[in-house]
Amino acid sequence: MKFLATALGFASAATAHTLFTTFYVDGENQGDGTCVREPTDASTANSPIYPLNGDDMACGRDGEIAVNYICPASSGSQLTFEFRESPSYTSSGVIAEGHKGPCNVYIKKVDDMFSSKAAGSGWFKIWEDGYDVDSDTWCTDTLRANNGHLSVDLPTGLPSGYYLVRPEILALHAAVDGDPQFYTSCAQIFIENGPEIELEIPEKYEVSIPGYLTSDDAALTFNLYDTPLGEYPIPGPDVYIPTSESIGSKQTQKDGVIPSGCLAKNANWCGEALDTYSTQDGCWASAEVCWNQADTCWDSVPPSGYSGCTTWNNYCTKIGDNCEAGNYDGLPDFDLSEVFADVPGPIPTPYGSFETTPVTGGDSSDDSSDGASSTKAASTTKAASSTEAASTQEAAAEETSVYSAAATTTAKAAVTTDEPVKPTYVYVVPGASEDATSTYSASPEQTSESSGNESGLKVSEDGRCGGETGQTCEGSTFGNCCSKKGKCGRKTRHCSCGCQSAFGICD
Repeated sequence: MKFLATALGFASAATAHTLFTTFYVDGENQGDGTCVREPTDASTANSPIYPLNGDDMACGRDGEIAVNYICPASSGSQLTFEFRESPSYTSSGVIAEGHKGPCNVYIKKVDDMFSSKAAGSGWFKIWEDGYDVDSDTWCTDTLRANNGHLSVDLPTGLPSGYYLVRPEILALHAAVDGDPQFYTSCAQIFIENGPEIELEIPEKYEVSIPGYLTSDDAALTFNLYDTPLGEYPIPGPDVYIPTSESIGSKQTQKDGVIPSGCLAKNANWCGEALDTYSTQDGCWASAEVCWNQADTCWDSVPPSGYSGCTTWNNYCTKIGDNCEAGNYDGLPDFDLSEVFADVPGPIPTPYGSFETTPVTGGDSSDDSSDGASSTKAASTTKAASSTEAASTQEAAAEETSVYSAAATTTAKAAVTTDEPVKPTYVYVVPGASEDATSTYSASPEQTSESSGNESGLKVSEDGRCGGETGQTCEGSTFGNCCSKKGKCGRKTRHCSCGCQSAFGICD
């Protein structure tokens, strides 16, 4: 029986790993597996993705196969991804406690959801979280504290159209042995009302997946067991958040629309209405159509579960029972409501501190001033109070601003399993001496003639730098720039304002 074979496949799924199974738009559960590309083999669905240079790195195993439905989202919507250790939620859990590492969220615009390749160019990162040295907290720790939920805001500068959204978890417990473990799959969305511009991704932000990482990257060889742990270099490019204050006219989604007349739904399958009847032949004809639809449901069951197929099965059985009993008075009354797995906890608010790039008139090309300028509070904050937003917008009218989750470290350190981590976005206007529009250079210009060896400083191997450490970032695998906080890196926050040129290379 299809039911038995499917159930046995679910029972054999590996433990301790994880899979993105359930998608939320603005806090609304879309249904287990709905709009999500999942592996077809439930027994290995939550296993890590191999190899690093394989196409499965884009959207996971079987990730090149589009699912039937595409979830609509508005410009700036909050997206939430639910990760489960047991994909069908037969038991609770997110990922093993020892599987520590960073999280990233990438997005890619596609012309045709059902024919465009997931693997390849066009990807860029809209969110990241790594390791907080001060609180000794990894992104996966926060993910577990939030019951497997990870939330991000869609950038407001994305034009209307179809997109793949890719949450990525990297577990580092075996990285020291050459086995970094990636967990990823993709959600399919349609942005309905983005600004009427072309999406132009500056070259330094756009990556190809696979190809964006190599096995010897510092982020993939990081020793999780060093004591103390130093700064962790998050893998991949800098975050790119295009923003716009304009909202385009609402576009009509033509492909992948979830039917409004579904009698029952399981992931990306819909139970369609049956013909009513008043005769024996009509009764059995409806029963046959019902069972044919049930077969289609079972054939399409993803690892996230089959509760909708079970519901439809019971409906077909009820029709058949009526036919056998000589009851031909039409379709039976039956509760065909979609069955949702228990939501493991409240939906968390997005957290993080990222620069934003305003885009207007379709011109978001990369130049000497792109990538670090940010937009006003109204286009980026969801959690800030109205008072904070209003006062900040007044300041932003005169100066460029950056936004940050100032309470991130504190909130993470105080995580509980009862409440989600909900740092509040606040806006900080840089001082007059700070350059909020400086850009990151892949090869920063050297400002000092002396190298790490010539200066007598040790090249940093733990990501720390500065006078107290006697270490320089120049030549470090963590990046050549020493930030004002004494951390090596290669991103704007390391190489621009406050960068310590005596202990590395600055823009």
